[in-house]
Amino acid sequence: MFRERDQRESDVLDRFIYYRELGYSTETSEVLSRITYGDGDLARFARRFSRESVIPEIYARLKAGKAFSSEPETDAGPALAGFGTDPADFTGVMTPLAAPFEDLTDDDGEGPFTPERETAYPDSMVICRYTALSASPSAARLRMARTATDSYETIEEKGAREILTAPTSTFRVTTATASMGIVFNQLRNGRTVDMSQVRIEELLNAFRFDLRAPSGEKFRIHAERLPKGNGRELVFIGVQGAAEEKEHQNIVLLLDVSGSMYSQNEVTQETAAAVFSKLRPGDTLSLVTYSDRDRIVLDGYKVRDGKDKEILMGVLMGIEIEGCTFGSAGIAAAYELGRKHYRESGSNQVILITDGDLNFGVTEKHGLKGLIEEKKKSGLFLSVIGTGLYNYKDDKLETLAKYGNGTYCVVNSLSDADGFVNRRYASLTNVIAKDVKAQVEFNPKHVKSWRLLGYENRELLHGDFRDDGVISEPCGSGGYAVALYEIERSGGAAPSGLRYLRAETADSDEFGVVRLRWKEPLGEESRETELVLRGEDTCTANARLARLVYCAAEKLRGSDKLDEDDERFFRDMVTDGAFRNICGSPENEEKLSLLLRRPARRASAF
Repeated sequence: MFRERDQRESDVLDRFIYYRELGYSTETSEVLSRITYGDGDLARFARRFSRESVIPEIYARLKAGKAFSSEPETDAGPALAGFGTDPADFTGVMTPLAAPFEDLTDDDGEGPFTPERETAYPDSMVICRYTALSASPSAARLRMARTATDSYETIEEKGAREILTAPTSTFRVTTATASMGIVFNQLRNGRTVDMSQVRIEELLNAFRFDLRAPSGEKFRIHAERLPKGNGRELVFIGVQGAAEEKEHQNIVLLLDVSGSMYSQNEVTQETAAAVFSKLRPGDTLSLVTYSDRDRIVLDGYKVRDGKDKEILMGVLMGIEIEGCTFGSAGIAAAYELGRKHYRESGSNQVILITDGDLNFGVTEKHGLKGLIEEKKKSGLFLSVIGTGLYNYKDDKLETLAKYGNGTYCVVNSLSDADGFVNRRYASLTNVIAKDVKAQVEFNPKHVKSWRLLGYENRELLHGDFRDDGVISEPCGSGGYAVALYEIERSGGAAPSGLRYLRAETADSDEFGVVRLRWKEPLGEESRETELVLRGEDTCTANARLARLVYCAAEKLRGSDKLDEDDERFFRDMVTDGAFRNICGSPENEEKLSLLLRRPARRASAF
């Protein structure tokens, strides 16, 4: 029990440091590290005060050791100004942290919930509404539906392609990192990782590689080659986007507050805090929640100064979680607000935080695709932040982000919120290009076959590359994407019918060419650039790090694609922590340590 108390106090300290680093005051950080939004009693208490006084009142009550349910709610009257249209507009999640050191027991009295107890709950369990709980938040979170009804797009691994029959490789470029968040969540909770959860390209994107920023251009392409055994090599390709900053932000935060989100209110709060901390004077924030119906909590709130983030967190405390998931209604309301407060020279973004468990309104992928394709004509972009372990609908969230011209990440811990939202906020919200595609053509004089590692569900046909009607994915400010190929060297072959058919290149020493194509965020005509691969392309820690991540991903998949040279490389890197020599940063080391399930040299990134 003492170990559990120590761990909880350590978690509180980590959260406190996180909020302080986001710029919140000591008082607010202490409240946020110990109190989590969503509990009905807490929400009713918060709605009794003006926006400016919510956090101070909670702080005073926390210091006095009083429970939020000890006094009846009174008529709030004008104090609700800015929270919504009337008190009935507040239903949502519930999570007090008033008793952080209680034993973590569930209601049945059988002790803490463990993976072994998961089987005690039927897979068909669906919970749409919760009642207020007085237990500790960890116990309360475990009350949610414990199902294994996640849904993912199926991944079918492909073998090598012969150059003479497949001279080009074309794919949708992505900066998404969602798969890494999903894998991390499975590993942290001791659950089996399924192949459909491991999108190799998204694991690679989760790491920070040493890529040079473009100079006066939208993108810069980087390439390296790493020799392997048996006449094979790895080709590392990195695409780095420019860092562009818009004058102002028009952000609509769309928050799923249905019952299925109850278990994720803590990390949702940490994610919302990161978003609020990035707002600057003159920016506009709207806040919409949805469960049984959508509710407008903030309608075009104009940020005045850096202290407003404290006020916004007080607004969050007035939200309660309950009900089923009418996500399509919430999406429609969010886009309406986004259009209402549209900034011509700004970043206009809807940010959706959800587990994707849509069970009312438009719920199927095809319907969601049609809904988002219509909504994106407004010029707003939709980025998705997924969260949740049970009944997680990854395939629906992929669809929303893809057709909403946005990016997609998954957060299920404090470190996820920091790494995938806080540190990558500009990439998440400030789109610099859309429909980014890549096409790689290898010279048959030097390459016999190729295999793209990952991107199974993002491959395109050769003709799709220059077909502007074929959509792809966007890139945010400073965003980057990584692709890895395994190629088999050739002693010379007949030229292909493309670049290397021409006389000036047929006998060239060129190894190949990488082409990149994209549109401006609000444009419909594509631009294109390319990088010629040369025989002297060198290998740095980038290629070795990418190879290690790839090997770990294939092992998580349970794949048979690793050859003896890959297995030897993997063993050498894992033995005695040798992988730390190629990490390049503490953040990379922490991610690799979890991916390889090895202890990191430090306990926390904060």
